[in-house]
Amino acid sequence: MRTVNTLSKAHIYLVIAAIYGLAAVVLGAMGSHTLDLEKGTKLYVLFEQALLYMMIHSLLLIWLSSHLQDSFWIRSAALVLTVGVLLFCGGLLLLVFVGQTIFSWLTPVGGSFIILAWLNLVIHGFQKIRSKPQ
Repeated sequence: MRTVNTLSKAHIYLVIAAIYGLAAVVLGAMGSHTLDLEKGTKLYVLFEQALLYMMIHSLLLIWLSSHLQDSFWIRSAALVLTVGVLLFCGGLLLLVFVGQTIFSWLTPVGGSFIILAWLNLVIHGFQKIRSKPQ
């Protein structure tokens, strides 16, 4: 029963990662063709940063989705990364398109979640090193 549950979670994370990647490409195309963001401005830099983080972390989420069975730390990383990318990149994009709002607190919370996801991977890596026979 555990295998079926892990497989379905893997598929969900894979779909979310694909959505993040798709959104980054579509928004990048919109940004270069239809949006009036002047290169070098603060809004342009925030827009580019949101798309870069979304794309890089969509690739990490794809990798994580294929390793969910490895440890609690991988599963935890996948969960907090999914939420972190949504909040961080979503918060930056909200700032670019709408400006300061009452939701501006989402960006640093999302960034903290992304950091936590990477920390989970560090812990997983150290556990793997410790468990290897010398």
